[in-house]
Amino acid sequence: MNIRQMIYPVALLVSTTALLAAAPARAESAPARGDSGFGIGINVSNLGFGVEARQVLSPSFDLRFGIAGIAYHTDFDYDDINYDIKQSTAVPEVKLDWRPMQGMFRLTFALAYYNQVSNLELTPEPGGSYNIGNGSYDSTQIGTLTGKVSHHVGAPYFGVGWDFLSNKNLGFTIDAGAYYRNEPDVWLSSSAGGVSSADLTLEAQNIKDDTLTFIPVVKLGLLFRF
Repeated sequence: MNIRQMIYPVALLVSTTALLAAAPARAESAPARGDSGFGIGINVSNLGFGVEARQVLSPSFDLRFGIAGIAYHTDFDYDDINYDIKQSTAVPEVKLDWRPMQGMFRLTFALAYYNQVSNLELTPEPGGSYNIGNGSYDSTQIGTLTGKVSHHVGAPYFGVGWDFLSNKNLGFTIDAGAYYRNEPDVWLSSSAGGVSSADLTLEAQNIKDDTLTFIPVVKLGLLFRF
């Protein structure tokens, strides 16, 4: 597990804890329910930006349909190699909320379709040496190292949440939980052709091993009820 992959979710969890500690008065009151039981929410998380529809089924259960995602450009280390990365994420999901005390606290069970594609590129520094698989290669042997890490899988989710509703129509929401996803599909290629196929295959497996299986997520959102 790469430590850098955990920094953002952990920071969000710390922020969430601080917000909950700062709102003890709200914790004592149950969330108001809209007249129709239907609501629209917007949120932000380490998955990106999201929108969802929510329908009250009973005093104890809600059903939610939503999607979250983002696309961005960054750099990241896989197996001690710093790649230039273009990543896009889109996660549609259906969630069932259970309020065991029919109040603001809820348990959430969900099934998502986890779509994430990371396009990798390494342009070696002249004279530099890079460990790929079991071999060591210089820039003339590598050329440009390109690859793709992709998830297109069903992903179960479990989490907890709170609805802080100032009135029956407007509120602030928090979700904290984790998705479970299988290992990604990974491929790598070298433009110069000097990297052996065995080392490219081994390096792809190393990237798989360096990818998180459980994805912690914290969502902060606004809820509008009708």
